[in-house]
Amino acid sequence: MNLSSRERIMRILRSEPVDRIAVKVWGLEPGQKLLHPDYQPVYDLAVEKTDLFCNSGSSFDFIAGQAAERYETNRLVVSREWTEVQTVLHTPEGDLHQKALESNSGKPGYVMSHFVKEPADLMKLLAIPYQPYSIPLDSYFTRDAEIGDRGIVIFGLDHPGYAVQRLMGSELFALMSVDERDLLRDAIREFSRRLRRHVESALDAGLRERGKREGFVMGWVGPELLIPPLLSFKDFDEFCFDVDKPLIDLIHDAGGHVWIHSHGRMSRLINRFAEMGCDTLNPIEPPPMGDIILEDAFKEANGRVSLEGNIEIHEIMQASESRLKDLIEEAVVVGAKHGRFILCPSTGYMEVPQPSSTMIRNLLTYVNFGLQCAEKYRY
Repeated sequence: MNLSSRERIMRILRSEPVDRIAVKVWGLEPGQKLLHPDYQPVYDLAVEKTDLFCNSGSSFDFIAGQAAERYETNRLVVSREWTEVQTVLHTPEGDLHQKALESNSGKPGYVMSHFVKEPADLMKLLAIPYQPYSIPLDSYFTRDAEIGDRGIVIFGLDHPGYAVQRLMGSELFALMSVDERDLLRDAIREFSRRLRRHVESALDAGLRERGKREGFVMGWVGPELLIPPLLSFKDFDEFCFDVDKPLIDLIHDAGGHVWIHSHGRMSRLINRFAEMGCDTLNPIEPPPMGDIILEDAFKEANGRVSLEGNIEIHEIMQASESRLKDLIEEAVVVGAKHGRFILCPSTGYMEVPQPSSTMIRNLLTYVNFGLQCAEKYRY
């Protein structure tokens, strides 16, 4: 059996027989702008040889929808490295303010002051009349045609719990999960209703017909903000499982599949993600960043969900070439044994503005040796 990348990925999602594991470079998008010129050989090799997982979608905003006039933004360059971004959100009950620092060189940014600083601010935000977006899918279908048999295009979604967390930061989010639980739950559920409407519109705009013919994939990040140590397993069930499962059922009913990203200690959660209906769970980190080895993760998944990941980005940044090869082969051997596996680093390949020569070497090793192992341990 020799499959195209698209056939391979979709069969992994569906738990159907494949020729080999998939090999993914997370964050790779054909035609993308490079963060640094040294990434060029990695980009060229990965575009040519790996199984492509690309992204598209349609405009969406949990807070005001298409009412962009609710936001007023001012930018001020404060240093060679940083730009201060001040945003005012106009609500019917008064303005809310956010201040953030944005890197001028591709480094992570920082939110210095959030829109929601107390429970009353969240109530103000929820008082904004919501105006749903229309859902044009032209860019999605254009991107899908460009990728063709080289891979898939994931229709990206935001996550209700993650969106609420971003409005207030982790500390207040955790405190409100205890002191203002009803309000926090109501906000997450309201955002979930808005997201469901967005997904239903996307299905009506063409994805449902696509699902009947060949399937499609939707994906999101964010559940990692709803698990220990920030929140509890009970919080995960109430703020994530209970709101995500109906959405996943809707996507499945339309012929779609679901990719979910969640860092962290997943040993007690793989079963819950499987029960939720997740089709691919990323990135399944080994100890010490995670708390479960890949062999046991597959046993917990029991064929109900495909697993993606197991190569930590810090290993790619720092490890010797021989160590990295050992880690890759160990992961591929286990993944090929159990099936439904996508080899993938724990984060995007191009998130370091100034990559070291070791990182570039290891990225090239990851692609070349990962594919060699995938072929060596074909099904």
